[in-house]
Amino acid sequence: MHYTPTMRSLVLILACTATFSPIHAQMQAQTKTPAPVACPPAATLDQLITAIDDAISGPANKDRACFRQILLPNVRLIPVGATGPHVLTIDDWIAAVAKNNDAIVTEHQLKYQSETFGHIAHLWSTYATTLAGKPLARGINSIQAVYDGQSWHIIEILWQAENATEKIPAQYLP
Repeated sequence: MHYTPTMRSLVLILACTATFSPIHAQMQAQTKTPAPVACPPAATLDQLITAIDDAISGPANKDRACFRQILLPNVRLIPVGATGPHVLTIDDWIAAVAKNNDAIVTEHQLKYQSETFGHIAHLWSTYATTLAGKPLARGINSIQAVYDGQSWHIIEILWQAENATEKIPAQYLP
């Protein structure tokens, strides 16, 4: 059989396509971005409390996209200790927690009460936190939140863990 220059080009193109298509498909599969993590809704304050627990709990070095979603970008995260308050950014908090690598962190809001007016809310929440299955802390969160018409977002969390001299009062426990 005699191939014309056009037929030779066509055969060459088909041969290259057959050779490189699997390689190209494999490269595309490797460069695909992972599907976004589905975050719990926060349309109600009950859902916001659940979203907080879900966003904090899991491997210490997990993706924190859901945590960032429920917080406003300029959120203030303020642990209060014996030396007073220490203001953290989102990135500061994530870096501090991530130092525990893949150890499982669990936070659970034991009880909360809220006060709201219009699009603002204050939540007073008693929490318990574990690290690698061992109790780490119990304390109280003071959470300020704002509603954007669809979801609640946190603008500030101020918290203090209980200690030997400052125990959580009975009225804040379940």
